[in-house]
Amino acid sequence: MTPSGDPHPTSADPLDADVLIVGYGPVGQSLAALLGRAGHHVIVCERRSGRYETPRAGHFDHEIMRIFQAMGTADAVGRIADPARLYEFLDPGGEVLARLPRDWDAPSGWEASYHFYQPELEEVIDAAVQEIPTVDLRFGNAVVDLRQYDDHVAVTMANGTVVTARYAVGADGANSVVRDLCDIGTEDLGFRGDWLVADIRPKPGAPALDIPHTGQVLNPERPNHMGRVAQRYFRWEFMLVDGDDPAEMATPDNVWKLLRPWLGPDEGELIRQTVYQFRSIVAETFRAGSVLLAGDAAHVMPPFLGQGMSSGIRDAATLAWILDLVLSGAADPRLLDLYTASRRPQVLAYIEESIRIGTVVCETDPVRAAQRRETLRSATALPPPFQPPVGAGFRAGDPLAGYLGVQPLLRAADGRTRRCDDILGNGFTLFSLAELDAAAAAAVTELERSIGLRSLVVNAAHGLDVDGEMFSRWMKEAGVIAVLVRPDFYVLGSASEPGEVSGLLASLGPALSLTR
Repeated sequence: MTPSGDPHPTSADPLDADVLIVGYGPVGQSLAALLGRAGHHVIVCERRSGRYETPRAGHFDHEIMRIFQAMGTADAVGRIADPARLYEFLDPGGEVLARLPRDWDAPSGWEASYHFYQPELEEVIDAAVQEIPTVDLRFGNAVVDLRQYDDHVAVTMANGTVVTARYAVGADGANSVVRDLCDIGTEDLGFRGDWLVADIRPKPGAPALDIPHTGQVLNPERPNHMGRVAQRYFRWEFMLVDGDDPAEMATPDNVWKLLRPWLGPDEGELIRQTVYQFRSIVAETFRAGSVLLAGDAAHVMPPFLGQGMSSGIRDAATLAWILDLVLSGAADPRLLDLYTASRRPQVLAYIEESIRIGTVVCETDPVRAAQRRETLRSATALPPPFQPPVGAGFRAGDPLAGYLGVQPLLRAADGRTRRCDDILGNGFTLFSLAELDAAAAAAVTELERSIGLRSLVVNAAHGLDVDGEMFSRWMKEAGVIAVLVRPDFYVLGSASEPGEVSGLLASLGPALSLTR
C-alpha cells in the first residue's frame, strides 16, 4: 500500500491492483467476481464495516441470470430466487386491468424474470468473490480523495492509506463520492416521487397471502404496489400524497394501518420500512480518464420496470470484458470510450420506459386515472417484452447488432444437454449456419489467439447439436448466416452471406481497438 505521506506516487512504483472498485453492493460484487475470474488483481473498498443487510432491489431478469451463470453463481442464486411470472396492473378494488408478459421464452435460456431478497443474493455473490484469490476485500474504507496520473489512479481512504490501481470504478451508489471527486455531471430526467417501502416476512402459521407476483394498483387516492420478493418475503410500496409527513408515514403503527387489508402485526414481521425518493438521473458520462462509474453511481431510475440493479449488473458485465482486453494489452485504452457509448443509450431507454409506466401508476387525478385504467382494460394486444439494444460499436444497418444474443441448450456428443455458455465458455463467439471459407477460418484462428474467440458452426462443429434449433431459427428470422457476439452477450454484428463473414471478423479489430 502506498504510504499516505507520498501524495504523488509515480508510475515507477508498483501498483496495488489492476482495478480498484469502490462499493460492494451487487454491482461492485459482480464486477469483482468477473474481473477476478479473469485473473486480474482487484481491490474492493467498502465504506461500511460489512455488507449492507437491508433489502433494496427485488427483481432481476433472464439476462442477469445469464451473467450470474458466467460468474459461476447461477445454481446458488436459483436456490434463493423465485421465477416472477405475473406483472399486473390492478384497479383500486383489485381487479386485473392488464398484464405485462413475464412468462415468455427469454433469449438467455433462463426464466424471463425473478424475485429475490437482496441480503440473500449478496451473500451468494460474496461467497463466490471470497473464493477468488486475486480479489482483496477491504471493509471500513471510505474514500476521501482521488487523483489521476498518466497511467494510474491513487485513491485516499479516510484512515489515511492510499490505494493505487490502473483503473478505478465507482460502484458506490446514487450519492457516489467517486462521481463527485471526478466532477462528473448528471442529467435529471424529471421523475420524482416519495414512496413508503415496507418489507414483510409472514410469521409461521400465518394464512397464505393471495397477492400477485408484482401488482401495481392504480388508485388515485394513494397509488401503491404489492409483490412477492422471494420465498419468505413480501413488499408493499405506497406513494406519499399531498399532506403526508414522511416520518409519520414510516412509523410501524401507520405501516400496519396501510397493510390491514392483507395482514396484521400478529401475522407478519416488519423487516424494514422507509421512505424512498424515486428519481430519474443519469451521469453525463460513465468515464472520466481512468475512472469509470457503474450502477447507481452512473444512473438512477424509477423502480416500475425493476431494472435498476439489473442495469448496474449489465454495466459490470460490459465493463469487465472491456477492462479485461485493455488490462491484458489486447486492446488500446481507447476501447474504454465504448463503455459509455454502449451502456448509456440502453440505460436511458430503460429510464424513459420506467418513467412512462410510472406516469400511469402515479396518477392522482381521478378523471385521468379512470381514463388510464380504461385504456389498459380495453387494450387488445399485449406489448412485447421491453429489451432495448445497447449502443455504439456496431455495424450500421445490421439487423441484430446491439441486441441480445440467444443461449440455447446444446446437446453434446455424450448425449448430455447443457446451456451453451456452460459448454463453450464465456467470451467472443462466432455462430454460423455454414462452414467457414478459408479467409474466415484464418481470421478465426488469429482472433482465437489474440482475444480467445470461439467459433461454432451450428449443427456441425465439434459434435454439438442444437436442441430445438434455437440458433438457426434466430438467425434465419433475421436473414443472416453468421453472428458475432460479445462476452456480455450482445451482438457485435452479423453476415447475410458466407463471403461476408471474413469482413465481419476483420471489422472486429478496429471496433475494439485491438493491438494484436
